[in-house]
Amino acid sequence: MKNSRPTLDGKRAVSSWKPKVAGLFFSLATFVCGGTQAHQHPHQHSQGQQGHAQSPSEPERQALLQAARKALAAGDSDTAQRRLDAAAMISHSADTELLLLQAQMQAGDYRSALMFASHTAGAHIHEPEALALYAWMLALGEQRAEAKRMLEAGLKRLPLEPTLLAMQRQLPLAEPAAAAEPAPQAAAIRPGPLAIGAPVPAHAQALGSGLLLDAGRLALVPWQPSQADAQLWVRNGLGQASAARLVQSFDALGLALLSLDAPLPTAHSALTRAPRDAFAGSPATAFAYLATPSAQAAWPAMHRGFLGRLSAASQQQALGVELPLAPRGGPVFDQAGRWIGITLADQNGEPKLAPLSALQVALGRSFDKIPAQQQGQPMALDQQYEQALPLTVQLLVAGKQP
Repeated sequence: MKNSRPTLDGKRAVSSWKPKVAGLFFSLATFVCGGTQAHQHPHQHSQGQQGHAQSPSEPERQALLQAARKALAAGDSDTAQRRLDAAAMISHSADTELLLLQAQMQAGDYRSALMFASHTAGAHIHEPEALALYAWMLALGEQRAEAKRMLEAGLKRLPLEPTLLAMQRQLPLAEPAAAAEPAPQAAAIRPGPLAIGAPVPAHAQALGSGLLLDAGRLALVPWQPSQADAQLWVRNGLGQASAARLVQSFDALGLALLSLDAPLPTAHSALTRAPRDAFAGSPATAFAYLATPSAQAAWPAMHRGFLGRLSAASQQQALGVELPLAPRGGPVFDQAGRWIGITLADQNGEPKLAPLSALQVALGRSFDKIPAQQQGQPMALDQQYEQALPLTVQLLVAGKQP
């Protein structure tokens, strides 16, 4: 079985299905934690589900799925994928594939996840969770028009399907200038990673996006002095969290450097920086978490644009990338995936860029540890997203609020 789809850089990609896939967690479903079967349309079922319903191998498959869920909850995506590979050999079923998607996404393999999500959504057209997951992944990776089109087509097959309608209402939140959510409960419907690592209390709030430095031992985040007495955590796009403490604040920039109690793995992403500040008019890609106070584990959204001029007086640069109305702080990269700065907000709330020159002065030795890449080839957008996924973090705060 083969599936063809447009990749994020506009080319065509063809994939043969095989049990090596990528992962997502849909918080409405219970594929990972609850162990229930995928939703089935009352009139049509996938061929694989018909086959395994009466198969003598079904107890073995269910045992493999349960073992995979336990491994994912422990942060062991490699073991989970091996168990799910074995389960996929027994039956081509949607619940196995959704868990496989979760496992590979947890490993940071976004490109394979996106490819396989297109297969799962096409092979199991009456599984609304599969289509909703794929649409959300596309929306976060700057393919919002395609995500909208796919959901509309899905609702023609399954009119008034609650999962698809709910996702259709979520897509505008990934758009530039999207309004902030007033309550954390609103985020519960969105797909995202499993929360693993350090426990974060339910009353904690997400107050910005940041960047991992020093192989996951430090994080550069937006900061206000009133946060100094609060409990702090950072969580990356793989769902991995660590408690953190303040090392140094940079009040003029509205940023702070945090030390993590436990380094966060950066998967196969290695942070490099450009050798100098980016020129005005240069293409730029910014990453930030959605505008919600929820401390729920999430994936960041990607947004593209062109940089404005650098102000010598303020040492800030016009970002030129329209973002949702989220707390600032997310990293910004050039076309080659090299780090070129971090997002700030000016007095009017407009996004600005703290360029490398300003960050070098503030960070000192921590900045100098980041290798400068003199030249680089342009990256496809899905490759950029995969690189940024483990490096982009949420700042989570509990206690005294700003």
